[in-house]
Amino acid sequence: MHPLPRSLEPASGESLVSYLLRLGHRLSLPPLQLIRAAGWTDRVQATHIPGSLLLNLTGPEAQGFARLTRQTAEEVSALTLKQWRDRYPPIALSVPGPGPKRPDPWLFVGSPRYCPTCLAGDCTPAQQLHGGPWRKLWHLPIVFSCVEHQTYLEASCPHCGQPRAISGRLIERANDHTLHPAQCRWTIDSPTQKRKSRACGGRLDQRVATDPCHRPHPTQGILRFQQSLLARLEPLTPASDASEYFTDLRLATALIGTTWPAGKHLLDTALAGHVTAYVHSTSGNSSTSNRLQDHRLRDVLPRDSIACAGLLRAAHSLLKADDLSEHLSQLVHTPGERPTRTPWVRIYARHENSCSRRFRDAAEPLTRTYRKIGGPQGLRAPLRDDYRPEHIPAYLEPAWYERYFAPIAGIAPKVLRRTAAVRLVQWAIGGPLDEAATYLGIAPDRVRFRSNTDVQRWERAGRSPAEFERVLRELSAELRAPHRPRINYQRRREALREWALPPDEWDALVSELPPIPGPIRPAVGDRKRQDASVFIWVQVTQGEHLFAPRPVEAEQPQDVQREWALRRNTTWYNLVRPDPFRHYADLRKLLAEYAQQLARDIDSGAGR
Repeated sequence: MHPLPRSLEPASGESLVSYLLRLGHRLSLPPLQLIRAAGWTDRVQATHIPGSLLLNLTGPEAQGFARLTRQTAEEVSALTLKQWRDRYPPIALSVPGPGPKRPDPWLFVGSPRYCPTCLAGDCTPAQQLHGGPWRKLWHLPIVFSCVEHQTYLEASCPHCGQPRAISGRLIERANDHTLHPAQCRWTIDSPTQKRKSRACGGRLDQRVATDPCHRPHPTQGILRFQQSLLARLEPLTPASDASEYFTDLRLATALIGTTWPAGKHLLDTALAGHVTAYVHSTSGNSSTSNRLQDHRLRDVLPRDSIACAGLLRAAHSLLKADDLSEHLSQLVHTPGERPTRTPWVRIYARHENSCSRRFRDAAEPLTRTYRKIGGPQGLRAPLRDDYRPEHIPAYLEPAWYERYFAPIAGIAPKVLRRTAAVRLVQWAIGGPLDEAATYLGIAPDRVRFRSNTDVQRWERAGRSPAEFERVLRELSAELRAPHRPRINYQRRREALREWALPPDEWDALVSELPPIPGPIRPAVGDRKRQDASVFIWVQVTQGEHLFAPRPVEAEQPQDVQREWALRRNTTWYNLVRPDPFRHYADLRKLLAEYAQQLARDIDSGAGR
């Protein structure tokens, strides 16, 4: 490979596309010929230059092009997007690997936006002849304005209106050497037997005359926001922080788009019209029968730079909210639809492993999606590690319920207390809801937990599931900094797994009961001993009496078990009613004292 007779010094921030166009213009060579001269023939298909060249060049490819153009391999590599690969995730997602891979929709590989003033060039001879550079930054959809010239980037050719769709080609008409680097290369008619196809050829470095009053310019706030995005691409920002931020921004943007117009209040008033027009256009392009296509459209930033600025800034505002969980919950839930089937949740599932911990902690309880342990078919990973599952009772503590859930009307307290406990345990241990219920001693054959059932129950009651999630997060925050020492309820459950009052201790208890006037004496046999054991078990474990062990009953013949089961609810009601009969009031007092001592013994490890 011989060096070219003449080369060109790359401009600051110039992209590989730009360099091929400007060098080709200087040498009157088409970009495709330069590619072949560099020995990149394995990456070229006929007249098509793939966009993957912009993302990364191998060592031999960079060295070959460096020898051809009299540069260093580092200078050639700097023409690609490689330097931002660890900061801007769509680049890594688009780098070719095993099997076919399309460019990520958050990249403009072909036909980026542009600033006409930048393309017009500066006063240097090279730029006067061959135009200013097409900048690498313009291939990132998050760059919607030119901060230097304080203008929004142009999204299409003002003469032919193209591009109208995302192109995977790096350069249009790559075999055409007649066009200036600042001319539109899009084809505007098809070839015939008499003539070849023709390029638009419109100049992109010259603004088409428009009414300046109707052409919006970015405000200082928008320009500062643009600068903040660009700063995250610089070395001063840790790469991991930048990567997580851009993923969070992507997810927040998609959430606003998929739940439109619920997030309209987040938009700048001046930009709301452009965003509304964009969202309506994407909805019109995707039929209701093709919802997957609709999901893909909502995970794409608009080419229109003003709509793009509006969406991104609204997403940034959402991310900066003090209570991110609360703000997400207002948008995530779609009435009548299971959380796991909403459009945004499917987008979230693709990016959950690369978003920030803060965003994941806020989103996972709302979406009912959880990271996996052991691959896609593995178990759900724990969501929280700031409290332990053993500190959760099977039936939410009455004080917790009163502080957080009592104001929620329309849902039975029993359902709220039971479901809240199961969800808190699931957050702590991962896995499915039934597994969390089993951990709490709730028999899965007696109560089934399903996300769609929860949603339907809440909607029938006229409440939003997001309200339950918000209150549950508030309670989990208290668990991080409890008002009193935490109780190991799991230890208590294990200690009383098959427990019942021993007969001798039961006899000692009932001997302390005050005498009842009259000839009738309350029964104090094994059936009542079993019910008293259930009462103590509930007091110690804070579980539901429905799931308490009944070893005394299990030892009885079948006909006796059926008889006891018929009377079970009546005895329980008499024990817990607010105005019990005297016998049950006296018995309850003794049982409560016994339960308190039993709990102290278990907690101290002394047993009973």
